[in-house]
Amino acid sequence: MTTTSNEALRVNAFVDGELGLDDLLALESRLREDAQLRTHVERLRALREQVRDRADYHAAPAALRDRVGALVSPSVAVPHLPAPSARRWWFAWQSWSAAAAVAAVAVVALNLWFMLPREDQRIEQEVVASHVRATLGQRQVDVVSSDRHTVKPWLSARLDFSPPVHELEGTGSALLGGRVDYVGGRPVAALAYRHAGHMADDYIWPDSSADRPVTQSSLRGFNIVHWTRGGMTHWLVSDLNPAELALLARELATP
Repeated sequence: MTTTSNEALRVNAFVDGELGLDDLLALESRLREDAQLRTHVERLRALREQVRDRADYHAAPAALRDRVGALVSPSVAVPHLPAPSARRWWFAWQSWSAAAAVAAVAVVALNLWFMLPREDQRIEQEVVASHVRATLGQRQVDVVSSDRHTVKPWLSARLDFSPPVHELEGTGSALLGGRVDYVGGRPVAALAYRHAGHMADDYIWPDSSADRPVTQSSLRGFNIVHWTRGGMTHWLVSDLNPAELALLARELATP
């Protein structure tokens, strides 16, 4: 795929979860129409996952940190040294080459360490953008029903998994229906609920990792609750206040 440098930067920022909301919505719109761009994005994500999963992590020794700090700090004076022999230059070059290699590995390890939470940040951006798009575009649901026996089969027929669907009868919350959406490079289930007069979307897809407890965050005026249970990950998004959204999440997370 041929791209300009600015477009390549935007695509990389999208994969890293660093695009603003307007650019994110625009790029997601292009992804739905451009198969080549989707393939390119999926390859970048796959490469990122391979690097994160397979890279070795090494802690740089204190002596190396001091030496690298001396090299990059303009306030540290470097003493004048007499010209070494060719043999001494060779061993000095070998020593610094090894040090540079270890330093490079340390930098990669630090970058990968900071990348771990950024994956969640990218998902947060995508689910918020999807929620905004669905709300503004009046496409909250594709199948309108408060009956789980209608919504669940409809979603299961269009996805490669069967999402859990809660009706929440008698709790003050109501299931409005569901739709198929696109988050994290894959089709996902989006269940729409009404709670305390506000709309909320529960994005669900399979996750083979261990169960994760309920956590809360916020992004651009929207509150987000995330948890993983029983092989399914959930991202609940709404403009509900945190307490009300936590209440809805507790209802949905109850087996």
